[in-house]
Amino acid sequence: MDQGEGGAAMRLEKITTNKVKVFLTLDDLSERGLEKDDLWNDSPRVKQLFRDMVLEADEVLGFKVEGYLSVEVYALPAQGMIIHLSSEEAPCSFEEMDEDVLELEITMDERPEMLFEYRSFEDIIQLAWRLYDSGITGGQLLFHKERYYLYFHKAETAALSEDTFIAVMSEYGEPSTISYTLLKEYSSRLVNENAVSEIVSYFSR
Repeated sequence: MDQGEGGAAMRLEKITTNKVKVFLTLDDLSERGLEKDDLWNDSPRVKQLFRDMVLEADEVLGFKVEGYLSVEVYALPAQGMIIHLSSEEAPCSFEEMDEDVLELEITMDERPEMLFEYRSFEDIIQLAWRLYDSGITGGQLLFHKERYYLYFHKAETAALSEDTFIAVMSEYGEPSTISYTLLKEYSSRLVNENAVSEIVSYFSR
């Protein structure tokens, strides 16, 4: 379907009958003429973004808004945005609300985490040496559904600027669309802490 200005794709996941999760990368936002900080503003463009999400969630997942729309935005430094859309009871339905009176209850949360996924362990080894040479030794290494994941709390990446860290991490893999919360529950933890230093201690260049 037409997904609004810019045509950026949305990745959708049904959480419950009245709640869905939407993942948007920073590139997705850019294609719509938006930046991360714009979501804090109650502008027509932001409202249209949320309306597009609801329409897409209805078409793909059968998500219906019976009342007003509650929006929780979780900003991830590297990946983009995880957005939870919840249908809350109200006297009138979503369909009866025009763009000017659409009520949004928006909650913002900046999550200090960096999570990237990789296809091969060789990529992990090469990346670990790059990070180690830059003064980064921490992180967790996880495995889930044939993919390796490196997770860092933002404080563990202080030896590099955020942009440089993301650029290095992206050379070997890509930002994960799976949340760390899900990985903690379902993945195999290969290294619980100091993953970079552990990897370089076992694997030479």
